Amino acid sequence: MTERSGFALVPTGAKILAALGFAIPFVGASWLFNEHSVFGWGTLPGASLGTILAVYILFAGYVYGDAVQRGMPPVPWTALAVMVPNGLGFVLYFLMRKPIGHPCSRCAASVAGDAAFCSRCGQAQTVSGVGEWQPS
Repeated sequence: MTERSGFALVPTGAKILAALGFAIPFVGASWLFNEHSVFGWGTLPGASLGTILAVYILFAGYVYGDAVQRGMPPVPWTALAVMVPNGLGFVLYFLMRKPIGHPCSRCAASVAGDAAFCSRCGQAQTVSGVGEWQPS
């Protein structure tokens, strides 16, 4: 498994949904408060609501992509993160997520950091030093 940046973990569908989640309240509030368009007061609530909605959708997409990368069931974890109120679901996910596994040298399956053998092919795994992982 290759290491990817945080934004690259977010699925493309979530990025598109986040862009729409920003644009729709932004345009809607500008249209709703059009009598104040000279001052731009309609854009402030729309931009604020759109930003909050877009960030929330991107967080949910990140949880989904990160759960896939860590070998956890992505749909239940994303649902938990989204449905538990006040952002506590996201905090719960980050506290309980599994560590990223290391690839086995023989079969490339993900192996837990503290495993002595690959669960798929049985290849012995060794740790060469602190922070360095070397399959035997």
